[in-house]
Amino acid sequence: MKLIGDMVAELERLGDLGPWRAPLYEVPRHLFVPERAWCTPDGRPGYLIDRSRDPEQWVRAAYTDMAIVTQLDDGATDIGSGDGEYTCSLSAPSMVLAGLSLLSPERGDRVLEIGTGTGWTAALLSHRVGAENVTTVEVDPALGMRAVERLKAVGYRPRVVVGDGAEGFPERAPYDRVHVTCGVREVPYAWVEQTRPGGVIVLPWMHSPHSGELTRLTVHEDGTATGRFYGEVDFMMLRAQRRTDGRGATKIGHGLTVTPEGQRIWLDGLDDVM
Repeated sequence: MKLIGDMVAELERLGDLGPWRAPLYEVPRHLFVPERAWCTPDGRPGYLIDRSRDPEQWVRAAYTDMAIVTQLDDGATDIGSGDGEYTCSLSAPSMVLAGLSLLSPERGDRVLEIGTGTGWTAALLSHRVGAENVTTVEVDPALGMRAVERLKAVGYRPRVVVGDGAEGFPERAPYDRVHVTCGVREVPYAWVEQTRPGGVIVLPWMHSPHSGELTRLTVHEDGTATGRFYGEVDFMMLRAQRRTDGRGATKIGHGLTVTPEGQRIWLDGLDDVM
């Protein structure tokens, strides 16, 4: 499909796709876009795409580097309004690849994904490491069921679990990689516990509403995890950590350490500051 090639070419202008180039061709993004969804292009007003009314616009949107919102207010608000809290989306391909590149899984690695959403990222991971090695957790049963159907349609059957992502999934631990698709203010220690020493966790750490840092943590033998920030991001929050009062932490720090006692943010050359 020419649209896939155009999307890949656009992404390659941003950087080397490495091992993720082939999955972009073999896991068609449009198969993970609902019939109706809300597009959120950067710097422009959002708009509805409806496959039944304008199939060409719908498929073009699927291969544009932008986020596509697939659920409002946990499903309570019709997507066509575009008005409400965004509670599920198909992230922009460039953002997905930024996280997956930091995750850097190898064939055969055991991967835990927090936040299945539409299932597209789980499919990309399944292509990379083998579906039998992927466990993905989704808190919303309806979203989880639809993701299973989409994954089957492209030939992948990772383990899809309906549950609280903050708890991880200890049954299949330890994991080599943990990929988090929702923002967190506090990193659940369960993710560190369920990752082998030397394993990697990639997550959006949110220091304030709608503003955070893509973060890569390495887990150590002593049960801690330490890592750095790799650029600003805006992600929907883990449902257990949604903030309703609009307040957020001040943006400081260049890295993050997670211990059994909690987390702390640090600046190079200075003592812990949070």
